[in-house]
Amino acid sequence: MPSTNTPLTTSSAIALSAVAASAAAALITASIFARRHKHLLQQLSKVEETRAAERKGRIRAEQKLRTQLKNEVAPGDVKDANGDDEGNKDASTLRHNLQLDCIGTVVSPYTKRMGTPRQGALVPSGRGYIELRIPVECVEGLELYSHAWVLFTFHANTDTGSVVKQQKGKSDAQFLNLTKTKIRPPRGNGIKVGMLATRSPHRPNNIGLSLVRVVKVDKKGKRLHINAFDLVNGTPVYDIKPAVPWDVPGHHDQIPLSVPLWVSQDDELKVVNLTQLARKSLAKHIHNGKLAPLYTSTNDGLEGSINSIREVLSQDPRATNTNRPNKRGAQQTAAMNDLYEIVFCSAIVHFSVSSEGVLVEDVTELDLTNVPHVDGIPILQDR
Repeated sequence: MPSTNTPLTTSSAIALSAVAASAAAALITASIFARRHKHLLQQLSKVEETRAAERKGRIRAEQKLRTQLKNEVAPGDVKDANGDDEGNKDASTLRHNLQLDCIGTVVSPYTKRMGTPRQGALVPSGRGYIELRIPVECVEGLELYSHAWVLFTFHANTDTGSVVKQQKGKSDAQFLNLTKTKIRPPRGNGIKVGMLATRSPHRPNNIGLSLVRVVKVDKKGKRLHINAFDLVNGTPVYDIKPAVPWDVPGHHDQIPLSVPLWVSQDDELKVVNLTQLARKSLAKHIHNGKLAPLYTSTNDGLEGSINSIREVLSQDPRATNTNRPNKRGAQQTAAMNDLYEIVFCSAIVHFSVSSEGVLVEDVTELDLTNVPHVDGIPILQDR
């Protein structure tokens, strides 16, 4: 009688063989993956080591470059960063020179220093814009802030020659503006204070910081429109930062802002009027484009310019360092009969000051096309 277990035994053997083959294949596959995983880890480790070495090399190169710039030495004079004397110098002995690139230029109605507000907030209607030299995407979102800080240079300063003369012959000349360490601020009634205790444009380094009101970002024209600023036309801009609540003294620590008495005194000229001649002349110049592109016939050019001129003159822009009796802070008498001028866009505003306030006598045209300019500032005789 034939056995009934033979087919089952054969089937089991085949099944066992298949399982064994599968197990062997799995082991081989696992071994291959393990070796490949180990190889990949080794490659990754090498890549990370290479990146770390490159990063370390870049850091050392940057350290050497900074040392070269700070000390103004030739590239071959700087030793290796691991043991050089230059790198171990006290930071206080280094120059820390900083190269800045202009990111924009101010377009402003304030053509010259005289007539430019000493603080932007004192002339809130003043309008202008920053012509951007960088991609407009850099200021995208800035329109969501009400104010911004503008870092710039006092390019209209006229004491560069004195600084160079002072430093001439010094091997380590730093060309800092230290010709005068103390100055008489316009509102100080003759007192002298340290230059860094004032907002004077004459500083060790000609760097200024101004708070402006953000109006809008013109993406098509690559312009940041601003109001309430104290920037001369053509001012180079180096940086723009949004103003935040923590910039306001007392916002966080409840310590109120305090200033000297000469800063807080109210010396504003309360009344500024225009004669009919001045109004008619100003309207004509706006129609002829003399105050463009800021004040034109297509916007509120006449009223806008009148408001700005009034706010500028109410701060008494007359000079204080003059021997004329009708200087800043003085009131005109019949014997003086002085007329003063400020340049506003491409127009000259003629005004007088009396006990009754400021009177704009006339506004005349100024042709700047044939006038020599230095750093964007027109050189005008007797103005």
